[in-house]
Parts: sequence; C-alpha cells; structure tokens
Amino acid sequence: MHTLLDYDGNLPAYANITDGKTADNKGAYQMPLHKGSVIVADRFYNDFYLLNVWDSKGVFFVIRHKENLQYESKCELALPENRHQNIIIDELIELKAPASRKKYGKKLRRMAIWDDENKQTNKQ
Repeated sequence: MHTLLDYDGNLPAYANITDGKTADNKGAYQMPLHKGSVIVADRFYNDFYLLNVWDSKGVFFVIRHKENLQYESKCELALPENRHQNIIIDELIELKAPASRKKYGKKLRRMAIWDDENKQTNKQ
C-alpha cells in the first residue's frame, strides 16, 4: 500500500493498494506528488530513474540505500556540534555505476545515524 499524507491535516490524500507481487517502486510512479513534497521510503525505492523524476518535479526524498550501493564520496559536510550527536556521517556522493549515473547524474546527500537503542548504524 502506498499512502500519501497531507502534512497539514495529517490525513491520507492518496492511497494505492496493489497485490503482493507488485514491486514497491512501481506503485510510486502513479503517486500525485506536488513540488515541495517529501518522500520517506525504504530500500526498495533505490530506483534511480524514479529519483530523477521526483527531483525534476521538486520533490524531496529520504531513502535508505542498499548495502551494495556503488558511490564516490565528493565532500564531507560539517557535523552539528551542539545537537544531533547521533549523526556520524554527512556527505555528498555521486553514483559510480555507469547505468545508475545515467539514470541519476546529480549528487546525493548520504548520512549515517547511530541508533543507540539498537546499537547499529542506519544509512540514508
């Protein structure tokens, strides 16, 4: 199920229910996203063509990347000093695989966050 929430009213503005055989990212192409929308999704949305579509529409996204993501770090960003101590990496990256880079050629922001409760690192 793909659900789009209206942030102001915190109510569903769109829902798309598909069968279990439909890949998660396939249903995302039909979502009526407006400029300034924010998407938060899991690894199955590592569809670089879809990310390019969202980016070209002015849609922001946060997605956990797959462990085998091939990328090159371009620039490490300064970490906050007085807050958010759980942020351990904040960097700009570019995709390395030629096929991926062709689908999304811009820089991406990659962050790693320490989850103290589960004692693990989460990467977005």
